[in-house]
Amino acid sequence: MRGVFSTLPAARTALGLRFAIALTTLLLLATPLPALAQPGTVSGRVIDAESGEPLLGATVALLTGTGRTVRSVTTLAGGEFVLSGAPAGRYSLLFSAYGFEDKRLDGVAVGDAPVAVGDVALVSIPFRLNGIVVTPSRSEGRVLESPASVHTVYREEIAERPSTTAVDHVVGTPGTDIITTGLSQHNVATRGFNGVFSGSLFVLTDHRWAAVPSLRFNAYNLIPNTNEDLERIELVLGPGSALYGPNVDKGVLHIITRSPLDHQGTTVSVAGGERSVFQGSFRHAGLIGTKAAYKLSGLYQRGDEWKYSDPLESVPRDFDQERFQGDLRFDFRLAESGRLTLNGGAARLASAIELTQLGAAQAVDWTYSYLQGRMQLGSLFAQAYINLSDAGDSFTLRDADTITDNSLLYVGQVQNVTAIGERQRYTYGADLIRTVPRTSGDIMGRNEANDDITELGVYLQSETTLSPQFDLTLAARLDYHSAIDAFVFSPRVAVVTSPAAGHRIRLTYNRAFRQPETNQLSLDRLSATDLGGLPFPVRARGTPEGGFTFRRDCVNSLGEEGLCMRSPFAPDVLGQPAITSLPLDATPLWNAAVGVICAQQPETCDLLAQMAQPTADRVSTVLGRLNPTTERFDPVASVLDVAQANSQISNTIELGYSALIGSRALLRLSVDVWYTRFQDYLGPLLVETPNVFFEAGSLGDYIISEAERLSLPIDSATAIALAAAMGEIPMATVTPEQVGESDAADILLTYRTFPDFDLWGADLGLTYQLSSKLSLAGSYSLLSDNFLDMSELGGRADLALNAPRNKASLSGRYGNERLGLAAELRGRWVEGFPVASGVYVGRVKSYGLVDAQISYALPVSRSTVITLSANNLLTFYKGFDNEAVNVFSGQHQEMVGAPAIGRLLTLRLSQSL
Repeated sequence: MRGVFSTLPAARTALGLRFAIALTTLLLLATPLPALAQPGTVSGRVIDAESGEPLLGATVALLTGTGRTVRSVTTLAGGEFVLSGAPAGRYSLLFSAYGFEDKRLDGVAVGDAPVAVGDVALVSIPFRLNGIVVTPSRSEGRVLESPASVHTVYREEIAERPSTTAVDHVVGTPGTDIITTGLSQHNVATRGFNGVFSGSLFVLTDHRWAAVPSLRFNAYNLIPNTNEDLERIELVLGPGSALYGPNVDKGVLHIITRSPLDHQGTTVSVAGGERSVFQGSFRHAGLIGTKAAYKLSGLYQRGDEWKYSDPLESVPRDFDQERFQGDLRFDFRLAESGRLTLNGGAARLASAIELTQLGAAQAVDWTYSYLQGRMQLGSLFAQAYINLSDAGDSFTLRDADTITDNSLLYVGQVQNVTAIGERQRYTYGADLIRTVPRTSGDIMGRNEANDDITELGVYLQSETTLSPQFDLTLAARLDYHSAIDAFVFSPRVAVVTSPAAGHRIRLTYNRAFRQPETNQLSLDRLSATDLGGLPFPVRARGTPEGGFTFRRDCVNSLGEEGLCMRSPFAPDVLGQPAITSLPLDATPLWNAAVGVICAQQPETCDLLAQMAQPTADRVSTVLGRLNPTTERFDPVASVLDVAQANSQISNTIELGYSALIGSRALLRLSVDVWYTRFQDYLGPLLVETPNVFFEAGSLGDYIISEAERLSLPIDSATAIALAAAMGEIPMATVTPEQVGESDAADILLTYRTFPDFDLWGADLGLTYQLSSKLSLAGSYSLLSDNFLDMSELGGRADLALNAPRNKASLSGRYGNERLGLAAELRGRWVEGFPVASGVYVGRVKSYGLVDAQISYALPVSRSTVITLSANNLLTFYKGFDNEAVNVFSGQHQEMVGAPAIGRLLTLRLSQSL
């Protein structure tokens, strides 16, 4: 099959398209058309959604399915309207007013009896651009009045845009770094510090921490929310530990779903497209009496992943991605301002590929589930929830080892807000977090019995209106972490001033912290890296109490004191009973190197065997550190101790400006400039133990001299080639004192604590509402640095932030309620950046992408919407060293070790009842 769906397997593509076309045809035939009958009347009242006040002069039009106006009136002083004289049939009502978003009410049946639609609330454009948010202060407030930089995606945009996860809706928001590695796999961070298997962003779903317990990885395809159920998404940039506690040093992504008390009905969506993608989802909500409601939602998705071949993987990948999810919720109205919510859900990855810092993993029936109960009674909020993980039959692809994870996360929280007059408000509360890893030794190894973590925190925030132009926010939080047995204090100061109506200037100071995660403390797992069959396994370990230290008291044959090494060859070559510490000198292991060369080049075996073992004064020893991506060893001069993992502290000063500018056309502008000093930053998994090698130059000279002494038929070129080959054989490992006998010579991946360093950056965001139908949005973000080399970090190690220094986005959105038409065009550009995230080391090239979509509500049934979406419709790809931009290349890579991702066209059909 050629054309739009040319990349689909023919049978599955045809099936998906035929299904969508058949369902559309059925809906068209089943929908009744307007019929002439006796005239009827339609009445109601139009109000302002923000104030509840009636709107005078709003236009109310009665439309046919094609958008033709049958009757039209304007509202009176009390917001009332009456439409009369319309033929009987089913119509739509279109409400519009100057400065407000249009609103459409479908399925209005006009007949002999009068129809009353009640109050219809219109949302003003300023209210939409300065809406209500709950995340920055853990209580309701306006965007412009927030003491932090916050960006929101609302229901209208979410409903129009097909998505595989909620991440699709925050693409292009200021300060946000998104790495896509598959159909529904994403890693998201703000202001740098991204990477594979990332949990740097604090992600909430309806106030519940959504990360996978124990691993603390944000698996967005395991969050059991459907597109139909999302109310809005709030993204807060910058630190928030003063309120939220540990691990909120980069920002908060809060996914908020719709309450069945406020939104009833049924919506069903089906989508199909390229790469054999099929997705079906639904949401059904209804009332139980007058004070209770329920909601049930679910999703099924499958598709063919983009292909990628990792030469280090020992088993083939399953590229058939498939997942299921479901969510059940009950809401109860307790009083005028009280609600109780009980909900639970589960998501299962039947098959998926996820990059981890130890290599790719094949998820097989990995299940994530949760149970949550929360109560809002006036200003009092309390909740308790449990998150559970079951890795099923998942395994790592490099060694085919099973992944066992049955971990739990228990959380209890209580918060209250007390107002004293109109100028003072206090928010205070307490959190309890209990992490219980259960990995049967597969992930935590020797640390399995001692890896539980308990965290306690209390906080207080004061918000004071000093004057009509100045607001002051002060906050403080105290947290305790059982694994490091220490308290952490997190203060916050924010001054917000309003020099003119619609303009806000914000100056804030935040001290935030990130506690060591379970992996960073207790990880103990082999990462199979094939080193040509040589006995040097690669092991990943968390940093133990006291850290990792290296002995420097071993004396070599020259009488020099220095580093110690351990070699798996030593028992056989040196006759030792076990792998013990030796002076840093490769020459005693000469016979082992000869044995390896004999296996590779048998013709040279007899010649090398005649040579005497060299000594340290004639052949030098050098160190090399493994690059897990290339399997090459990069030269290093020495090794540094690895400190114990402690609380990571960040001190941030931020100056922000936000404004609503204009009257007829409104511009919302936000500009943030920030500076952060990081202390005790705990980096990603890195190889810390260098291996020991013969120095090829001096070894070549030695082989030449031995060949001359013994009159062996080895010329200079052959000798140099032999020396080069022997110089690539790791002979030993410089390992820390804290390793055991079983892993004495293993190459160690662990988490290094870096010395203090500074970063600064800027984020620009704008939304230009040209009219109620047309808007433009754009963003630009700058990061002062995304790679810190050893010279900047006291010679410790290089640190890559795995994020671009520069990125930008631009989008346009058009919505016409009369025609039932909506369209969006989104473009973004990402500058290339270096990567060092576990075993993935390299560089991502610069790229730009253009996405497009168009949706149309059918004239005969406005509740039936067809959406055509094209992700990565255009790709602008730039290589290294000023290589020319390649336009329309069709594929781009967003992470080292990830597949090249290309265009994805999907067609979605949604039906609301």
